Amino acid sequence: MPRHKCKTIYTGVLFLLLIIFLASSLKSSRPKYIYDVNEHIQSVTQADLLVAANNSEDIRKTILLPSSIETLTLNGNKSFTGYKENTDELFKIVDKYPDHFVAFCTVSPLDAEALPYLKSCIKKGGKGLMLYNGHTYYHDIFDQPLNSPSMAPIYAYAEKNRLPVTYHVNITNYGQELEEVLQTYPNLIVSVPHYMISSAQLSKVTQLLDKYPNLYTDTSFGALEYMAAGFRRISQDPGGFAKFFNDYQDRIMFGIDAVLTESTSQDQTAIEEIIGCYKDVLQSRRFTCGGVSSFYEQELLDAKNLHASCTSQAGADCEALKKKYALIQQKFDEVTGLNGLGLSDAVLSKVYWENAVRFLEGK
Repeated sequence: MPRHKCKTIYTGVLFLLLIIFLASSLKSSRPKYIYDVNEHIQSVTQADLLVAANNSEDIRKTILLPSSIETLTLNGNKSFTGYKENTDELFKIVDKYPDHFVAFCTVSPLDAEALPYLKSCIKKGGKGLMLYNGHTYYHDIFDQPLNSPSMAPIYAYAEKNRLPVTYHVNITNYGQELEEVLQTYPNLIVSVPHYMISSAQLSKVTQLLDKYPNLYTDTSFGALEYMAAGFRRISQDPGGFAKFFNDYQDRIMFGIDAVLTESTSQDQTAIEEIIGCYKDVLQSRRFTCGGVSSFYEQELLDAKNLHASCTSQAGADCEALKKKYALIQQKFDEVTGLNGLGLSDAVLSKVYWENAVRFLEGK
């Protein structure tokens, strides 16, 4: 073989090896492991299930957020109870699986001993603070603004000790109160989850992120009905949401918020499916989510049964049921194939892992 041909082949092989190396390097920039910053669990008995699901889906660490019994059971009681008992359960889970979980603490604004309790909880191993008084349900129960004098010692302690705070705040209703807290405590590290409960109005979220450099949010939506609505919302505007993630890639963390309780029927497969959907909406351009499809399928079945019982009747009620059925049918059709964001590996690295580490370090 002529020397120039050998040289050409040799150059071609080197170029091919270079392409393979670069492709491998780019692929490896995505972290193998994921940090879930938003999870609730009722007791240590569900921990085995969560660990198995997390291992299957490459979730290496999870922040366990303490919950009241009202949060875990949705019993409708106008109270905030059982959170200390749940916090104790979280510590049991951390003791059993120290490499998998970290636990946060929580307090009630109505507890005169809230600060001493918080300090003791942190001393036991709590790594952050979860607050619920910005949640519409609990805001009404506590009957005081977010910037009430009773909360001042809590904020001051968290700020002084660089304690990360996950603050469930509906910014549409209580955004101004939150801003007053952030202005008074400018070094407070805060994550407002669920796109700050404002994924339908991302401009509100971006305004706060622009004003407060210590503010974060996460990707969780909460209960399945909110997850289904949120995924449809993203699917309808993937370009807008992709821009949001790219613009604020240092301020968004990965969260699931599956909520494991003694009364729920999630098995390992169901939990893995939820986790997979949350990954797909970020990574994929097009995907399906069985949980979301099943939710609207059941909604459609319920509406169909109601509408069928009404077909022989006349009047406005039947017309309303007909419209409701048509709307749910439309939603069901939409989720048979969902648009995802197809984020770059560099952005995913931050959302999946780096931002959570920085948040926990109080940065």
